[in-house]
Amino acid sequence: MTTERFLDFKEQKDLFKVALEEQFTLNEIQQIWRQILAHFLSIPPIEQISMGSHQFSGAESKIINNIIERLKNNEPFQHILGEVEFYGLELKSDARGLIPRPETEELVDWIVQKTDGDPRNILDVCSGSGCIALALSQVFQKAQVYGLEYSHDAIALAEENALALKLPVAFKKVDVLNKEQINPFLEGVSNTSLLDIVVSNPPYIPLKEKVLMDAVVLNHEPEIALFVPDHDPLIFYKEIARAVFPYLSTKGALYFECHYLHLENTRNLLLDLGYKTVEKRKDLQGKWRMLKAQK
Repeated sequence: MTTERFLDFKEQKDLFKVALEEQFTLNEIQQIWRQILAHFLSIPPIEQISMGSHQFSGAESKIINNIIERLKNNEPFQHILGEVEFYGLELKSDARGLIPRPETEELVDWIVQKTDGDPRNILDVCSGSGCIALALSQVFQKAQVYGLEYSHDAIALAEENALALKLPVAFKKVDVLNKEQINPFLEGVSNTSLLDIVVSNPPYIPLKEKVLMDAVVLNHEPEIALFVPDHDPLIFYKEIARAVFPYLSTKGALYFECHYLHLENTRNLLLDLGYKTVEKRKDLQGKWRMLKAQK
């Protein structure tokens, strides 16, 4: 009869670190470890501080080892958890939508900082998981927030997030590159009130850069949310900025998250389309990542 071997806390944690140190930084490994203990083993952060004498059962070690294998197979940890935190919200995360990035959180925070008073209509274009629209709905609770998205799967994910968070965002399936779809929508919204905030984090990675990207992204996140044609990398910015221009309120603003290598070209495009003020902003990594444009 084989006796089950229990691993002590340090032994299990060291094995976890060694298994993942080629893929992640030490800080990332520590964050993942803490989240595994809290989410999968129901050990709150406050209790993790005094776990030095904890003995991991075979079942607990099996859970941890299974997660290690999934991570080594380049599955995003957010998908393993099934959730991701974004601007104070817990969002469901899976392969139907792009995983929200810190840069996008910075964009939302910029909007919040720059907005005076209570906006009435807010439009998020290329909504994906709904992270931007939902975060703005949580902050600006008097506003009607709309999210436009082409992917049926992404809309389903966004609506599940809205339902779980009890946030009244109206998500609609619209191809923003199709004038026959986006123009009627904008005309209908403007019958009640012009748009005070328009924001978009559209696809902006040229296809030629695909070879440079990590397998964790390519194998588990929707390509439709990532890539644009090499010959027209600003296609979404051009069509969105052109479509919403007539429907922006006097003090309304259009915000974009951009490819840092194409930000200046995007800024010039907005000026050419008639926007009078176009402000740029760096992300926390020091890259020019965001634009704010006004009529």
